[in-house]
Amino acid sequence: MTFSNLAAAESAATSAGSGTPLWRKTSRNLVIVRAGDSSLHEEWLAEPGERNWDLVVSYFGDDPLRYRGENIIRLDSKGPKWSSLYQLICQRQAEIMQYDYIWLPDDDLSAAKPVINRMFAICAGLQMELAQPALTPDSHIALPITLVNTAFAVRYTNFVEIMAPVFSRAFLQRCLGSFLENVSGWGLDYLWSSWASPYKAGIIDACCVRHTRPVGGPNYQFVKAQGKSASGELVDLLKKYGLSPTTAIFGGIDDTGRQLLLTQGHGCELIETILRGYLPALANFSRVLSDLLRPILKYMTLAPAGVMGAPPAPSNVPARPAQDPPARTA
Repeated sequence: MTFSNLAAAESAATSAGSGTPLWRKTSRNLVIVRAGDSSLHEEWLAEPGERNWDLVVSYFGDDPLRYRGENIIRLDSKGPKWSSLYQLICQRQAEIMQYDYIWLPDDDLSAAKPVINRMFAICAGLQMELAQPALTPDSHIALPITLVNTAFAVRYTNFVEIMAPVFSRAFLQRCLGSFLENVSGWGLDYLWSSWASPYKAGIIDACCVRHTRPVGGPNYQFVKAQGKSASGELVDLLKKYGLSPTTAIFGGIDDTGRQLLLTQGHGCELIETILRGYLPALANFSRVLSDLLRPILKYMTLAPAGVMGAPPAPSNVPARPAQDPPARTA
């Protein structure tokens, strides 16, 4: 499917109906990976032990035998990531909307099964609407806010990257139409986070994955074919919704389980914890650190306490282990 055929695809997806279920739900969570022939998702399954998620492979390659296996559903679909996922979710919503949480990762993420299990557990424990795992220091990182901060278990943010978003079922329904906003998906990271309830969007530092490839890949060929650029689509989407490309950390749960919120007067402690978790890794990147801290300082100066309200207490969040399982290498 090409982007120019989205109107027809939307109509077909809506009218197709669910039909006979393609798979049996065995977990409360679902992973749908948009996978090519070099996808790393097979390593997510490699370790022994149970998983708390089912897997659907949305395959855009040409090998009829690739990614076939027990308890793995392969659904073939060509085209850009987000319009293809839109079509799949519309067509199979009877199955997909049974799950509590749905993860839509890129296929170039190196991750371990226990990390994915724990990511879903934390999302459920905090009743997150939108989240993502943090990125390891050796990842290809587009925005510094996604780099793991070792002093936090979770950070509440205004940005969750399109590379690896986890949606609650209700929030996925809220955001689904936005999958058709543009070809690249750039800007959706800001848009989705702006729609989330206070302290319901964030980055899970207790769960790290490694982004193994630089930004690019087949999705951007579809953007180019439309005579556009991903950066241009970002500008257009932000302008349409009146959003700023500034990323911000509003609060978090630190590695001891302490909850720090700007709206509860924890600004100074939040800054100290951010610095503790990013040093010495970012010691030579003062511009990056200042960009991360500036929104907090501005908020402390201008915003009255209690604007956003308080999220649930963090007592139901699994304690962060002394050392997280490392992301598997490719």
